[in-house]
Amino acid sequence: MKKLKSILKSIIRYVLYILLSLLLALVIRLFMCNFYAVPSDSMEPAILPGDFILANKWIYGARIFTGLKFDRNSDPPMIHVPGFGRIKRNDVVVFNFPYRYGWDTIRMNLETVFVKRCIGLPGDSVSAVGGFYRVSGLADTLGYIPGQYRLLHHRFTLDSSIIKAVAFDQSFHWDVFDFGPFYIPAAGSAIALTPENFKLYRKQIVYETRAVVRMSDSAAYINDTIRRDYTFRSNWYFMAGDKVMNSQDSRYIGLIPEACIIGEASRIMTSKDTYTEKRRWNRFLKRIK
Repeated sequence: MKKLKSILKSIIRYVLYILLSLLLALVIRLFMCNFYAVPSDSMEPAILPGDFILANKWIYGARIFTGLKFDRNSDPPMIHVPGFGRIKRNDVVVFNFPYRYGWDTIRMNLETVFVKRCIGLPGDSVSAVGGFYRVSGLADTLGYIPGQYRLLHHRFTLDSSIIKAVAFDQSFHWDVFDFGPFYIPAAGSAIALTPENFKLYRKQIVYETRAVVRMSDSAAYINDTIRRDYTFRSNWYFMAGDKVMNSQDSRYIGLIPEACIIGEASRIMTSKDTYTEKRRWNRFLKRIK
């Protein structure tokens, strides 16, 4: 009988250990960090294909999903836990791809995760001048400068579909070499709903209002009400890949809403060469800069 009780206590103890371990792992993944395998080369040389990176949720604040109901009109409901800091320019950020049902409507895609470098913060005005990123009022260099030099060097060899970017409207005459200034919306900031601004921010307005948004005779309508201006409800970000010539980033996919932000890409946990399958031990626990 004593032996049976001892066995039962051991079983209960092991079960509790397992449950506590699972609970701890869940808490860590929810509030502290998550891990992602990187399949593409869009962030070379900072991040290579085959890197397994850690996304730190502490700094920007974790997202706690209170439901996983998906439809075409809304993102899954969530609570945003306050973080210990804010996104800074040149931070390497992990975020959900902002399209789920097609390129015309912004909706969080939980199945697709991107990692890019933040170029523009809410309230910034971002430009490209000769292929180099600029933020109005700042002299700082932004993004991976050698990659931008490489883009400029190959300017006249690139396909026309690669050059077109940011505002896919011929009236702007913008491309990856020269665009802007492009205002990055901040929560609480307002813009006049001119025909030009309507072209630039229609998708952001639809995302925030879930309304029918249209322009008719140079007048903007939101749910059939004429609006002369619009006040943004969310913070938005301009993200760019370090491998400027081969990166699907905000030049092509547009601005990233704050709700899509997962965390900061802080370290490479492990790395394996995708061609040779060999471990890259020199990248073990390397800080991402």
